[in-house]
Parts: sequence; structure tokens; C-alpha cells
Amino acid sequence: MKKTIQQHAPLIQVVDDDLATRLLMRASLEKAGFRVSEAQNGLVAVAEFEELQPDAILLDVMMPKLDGFDTCRAIRRHSNGHHTPILMVTGLEDLESIHRSFDSGATDFITKPINWPVLNYRVKYMLRASEAFYDVIDKQKQIQELAFFDHLTGLANRTMFKDSLELLLAESATEESQLAVLFMDLDRFKTINDTLGHHIGDILLKNVAARINSCIRDSDAFNRLDKGESKNYISRQGGDEFTIMLPRLINPEDASRVAQRINKFLAKSFKVEGHEIFISASIGISIFPLDGTDAEVLMKHADLAMYHAKEKGKNGFQFYKKSLNIKAKERLSFENDIRKAVANKEFKLWYQPQINMQDGRITGAESLSRWNHPILGEVQPSDFIPSIEELGLIIPFTDWVIRQAGSQQLDWLKSGIRPIHIAVNISSKHFVQQQLPKKLICAVKENSLIPNSLEVEITESVLAEQSGETLKVLQDLKELGLTISVDDFGTGYSCLMYLKNFPIDSIKIDRFFVKDIITSPQDAAIVRAIIAMAQSLELTVIAEGIETKEQFRMLRDMGCDIGQGYLFSPAIPAEDFTQLVLDDISFNDVA
Repeated sequence: MKKTIQQHAPLIQVVDDDLATRLLMRASLEKAGFRVSEAQNGLVAVAEFEELQPDAILLDVMMPKLDGFDTCRAIRRHSNGHHTPILMVTGLEDLESIHRSFDSGATDFITKPINWPVLNYRVKYMLRASEAFYDVIDKQKQIQELAFFDHLTGLANRTMFKDSLELLLAESATEESQLAVLFMDLDRFKTINDTLGHHIGDILLKNVAARINSCIRDSDAFNRLDKGESKNYISRQGGDEFTIMLPRLINPEDASRVAQRINKFLAKSFKVEGHEIFISASIGISIFPLDGTDAEVLMKHADLAMYHAKEKGKNGFQFYKKSLNIKAKERLSFENDIRKAVANKEFKLWYQPQINMQDGRITGAESLSRWNHPILGEVQPSDFIPSIEELGLIIPFTDWVIRQAGSQQLDWLKSGIRPIHIAVNISSKHFVQQQLPKKLICAVKENSLIPNSLEVEITESVLAEQSGETLKVLQDLKELGLTISVDDFGTGYSCLMYLKNFPIDSIKIDRFFVKDIITSPQDAAIVRAIIAMAQSLELTVIAEGIETKEQFRMLRDMGCDIGQGYLFSPAIPAEDFTQLVLDDISFNDVA
């Protein structure tokens, strides 16, 4: 969107770790008529960028935590940061910094010592150039919207949708991934149109389009898209017909979840010029490559499936293939059972012992959720945890896990068991929104525990996403006295910057490296390097997936601190774990 500089004084974000420099920049810029926001380092600047949306950024090169080059790259990766003018402040005649500034995406540079009047003119020039750029973008956008977008709803039109679908089909064929096409027709729309008039009908269509777009934007299939990009994946075909494409599906029945979500969003009444209107939709679904390999065929088959949905009673969905309808019903039934299980606390926490590799005694446990389904029996966490995340139930589920782990600690203390810590797995989904510090400290206080009796176990993906906000959460947890462990280390992003910048206490070597440590020199070398690195950073090392005596001995000799695996014990119910700790055996005997 074009920034209208005339509406208000442009906002300039000044990023520098030196307070005196920031104050001088603020004084100079405010005197020239700009508004100024300050950030004391790159991490703060990146975290605040989305909210502030500055018109330009003055960015120092040499800063702790995140230097100017990495800060610039991080801002450029933001959906709204592609074209924000960034003026890098470099050392005098520092040609290398100047080259790196442009390589990292800077718009311009200025050298120290700063000539303040020149700085003000340089900022004004950048803003003028930026405004001219947005003028060109606006004109191009207007032309594009006339040709490829529906004038009433703002969604893609039939032409744009088909072109986008053909591109995505080519990508799906290369990736060997599945894609769904949803063909949607509003139920009873003609009656509403004829009764209340075309003007009301048009407003209703606009409101329906907005709800569909909002619904799709919230879905997992589209959460990686830039704002507005999802409009290319949803179209108004004409009248009251809409089409939607869902790329990179894991399972075909996932498309049914989106269809169900759409009808749930539409179920709430629409208020249009004094009229309360209720509407529903019939949705047909076709899957690439099961139901066709080109756009025309997939849209035709989705259209046929939509008519089948209308025949079945409207306000529902149907797949083009009957077999997929059966699977979708089973999936939806399973998801309804999960909703009930979360609400009724049907899950149990089991505990897998963690062993001190030197004396062989139990030092802690990882808490692992279990679900005994009334019909399906024991359901694996790998089957129900992703569904809990997709259904938006991860926050209440995590709340239960934290309360249960805290309550279990209190039961053990009352039983006279020596203090041991419990590791609680925290999902990466909505990590920042889960308000972990508040909930964990409540669990500690309510059960009269010492804070380090609970350990927060996160994956590397948590550290990679929303780094500024994530850092704040982890710092708060550390201030409360809790310990933080990184799970599956080595299989994800494995960025050493995370170990340096985040308050981490331990890393957990993934079983992928442990299982072949005896037979694979490469795996042994990787594990040895991880342990050496962790020791130099004063981090505790936990190895999971230990199944043989030979693995145990090699890891112990390498200096691994804590072991976990079937050699010692699988995850077991709380009462069995209690007895195991009371027996106080040394697992050194197994080696």
C-alpha cells in the first residue's frame, strides 16, 4: 500500500546501541519535522517493525546481539519490509561495510562522523524516491485489478484463478504434492436476491467474500502467505459461485477441514442494511492428481462434486471420489473426539526417565501425553498432537499439561520422593501467545515447587520464529528460575546464533544421530562435536533414543550428561515411575 507522507509527519526508526548517537539523531530529525522512534539494538528493531511500520530506518552497522547487516536482512524478509528505505550508518571510508550494506538490502549509506544537515536531506530524498516508487506500484496495481480481479469482491476473477491454479499445479507436479480445488455455491442466494433486491445481494456477496478470505487466511494452508496474496487463491467465478485452491496438502481429507471451517464462518448471521440474513454453502472438492492433472478438469470435477453436495441436503461438502468422503467423515469424527478429549481432560501424562550418565540414577523425566480412545484404543501422540495444533486447541491442551506436571510433582513430594525435574514439551504453535511465564509460575506456586523442578522443552523452530518476542518469553522464564531445553537438536535449523543469544540451559541430541552412533563414524563425529560445543557453552547435553549398552557407554565416554531411551525405560504411567524412583536403582548395572 502506498504511504501517504502528506497525511502526517513521516516516522523514522533510529536503530543504534549508543544512546548519545540516538539522542543526537532524534534531535536532528525532529528539528527537520520528522517523528522518531528509537531501538537500542537490531533484535528490538525487528520485533517492533511490524507494529511501527516506519517510513524509513536509520540503521547502525556495529551493534551487539544482531548487527546492522543481519537486521536489514531480517526486515527485508518481513511482508511489509521489502521496500522500506533503510539508511545504513557506517564507519568513515569503510568500503567493506558499504558493500555489505548494499548486499544486505540497504537503500543508501552515510558515514560517520555524521553531517546532520546532510542526514536530514538524505532522509528526505529517500522518502521522495519511495513515494515515487509507490506511485508507480499503485498505477500497476490498478491496471492489474481491472484485468484480473472481481470488481465487486476484490477477489481474483476466473482468469486470475485459472492462471494461478495452473502455476501451482506445475509446482505440485514437481514437488509431487497434492492440491485441492474447492467449488462453492451459496445455498438459497437466488431467493435472497429476488426477495431483497440486487443491491442487498451484492453487499451480501462482498461480506461472504470477506469471511471466506478471513477463514482461509487463518488456515494452515495459507499462514505462510503475504497479506493479500491469498486473494489469488480464492476467486469469484461469477454470481454466487466461488473457487478456492489449497496447495501442498498432507492428506486429501485436510481439504474437508477447510470446507467445514468455511461453513462454520458463514453460519453466523449477516447484517445488511437492517436485514438479518442467514446463508450457507455447498462445496465440492477435487484433488490433484487423484481427480485430474489440469486446471480445467479439476474445476469441472469440483463443480460436479458441489452439485452432489446440494443433492445431499446443502450446507455441506462432497469429494469427487466417494472413497474420500468416507475418509473425510472418519477424520471429522476423530477431530470431534479430540475436541471432547481436550475439554474433558481424557489425556494422561506418562513419564520417561532421564538418567545421569555417570552414576546411572534417575535425575528427571520427560512428560509425554497419552490418549486411550474409547473405540480406537491407544492413539499415538504423533497422530493426535498435530490435530490438536490444527484445531486451535494447543493452548488449552498445554495449560492442562502444565497443571498436570505441577500437580504430579506435588504428589511425588508428598510421597517422599527426592526432588526430580519434569520436562514439559511446548508446541511451536502460538508459542508467544501461550503466556507461558504466567502459567508456569502459577503451577510452581500452587504446588509449592522450586522453579527449576519444571523444564520447558522447545524445538529449534520456536527460536527461529518471532525471535524478538520469543526471546522476551524465554528471558521471563529464566528470571522465574525455570530451565530451558532445545529438543531434537541437529535436525532443524541448528543455528549457533540461537545458542548464543537465547537463554538456553540444555540441548537434546535427537535419536536420529544416536541410533547409528556405533556403526556410523559420521554420526559419532557429529555427536562428539555437539557435546564439545555444548560443554564450551556450559550447556547440559541430553541424548535421547538410547537403546543399547554400546550406545550408552560411547555417549558416557564422550561426556554426555543425561541419557534417555528404551535401554532404561519407555514412558510409563505416573505410579510406575514413582516406584522406579523409590527403588533408587542405578542403571549403570545395565551397562
